[in-house]
Amino acid sequence: MMSASVATPKKDKPNTFGWLQVEKKSASELKRLAITSPIAMASLMYMVERMSRSNALVVGLKAIALDLGKTERSVSTALALLEKHNFIERIKIGTGYAYRVNTRVFWQGKRGARFAYFSAEVIALECEQSTPVDDRPPLKAVPNRGDQFEQEFQQKNVGAEAQQEIVLD
Repeated sequence: MMSASVATPKKDKPNTFGWLQVEKKSASELKRLAITSPIAMASLMYMVERMSRSNALVVGLKAIALDLGKTERSVSTALALLEKHNFIERIKIGTGYAYRVNTRVFWQGKRGARFAYFSAEVIALECEQSTPVDDRPPLKAVPNRGDQFEQEFQQKNVGAEAQQEIVLD
């Protein structure tokens, strides 16, 4: 399935975007998770708070661990537990993962559209990067070809009578 993501201005977001719905049947499983593995429950809530409308996000273990005040190893164990019990799905991306929260437990908006597309919120911490952001060279500016052509056009003083129609096949 081809995925597409369209950014919508804040005013165009549906009223349900700020709402999160929970399947009542899942309440007992969530309660059991909170009792048996508070770190797994906290990791799940971290994802739920930040997931996109498609219930997905891309985030490193370090970001979750720092937010929860836990080690990356304990968060990794918690995520494995969440996956084992079908609270989340992990999708491998290179050496990391995208995570999708089970839409039969939590969802946003209309329930019938839960598999319409896949997009994700991406969370990248500066401390996870190989080079600090401030130490990186600035990106090169992309030249504006329109300005160059306009200048060349004006320099040649090409009038309407010198212009030829171009036929495209």
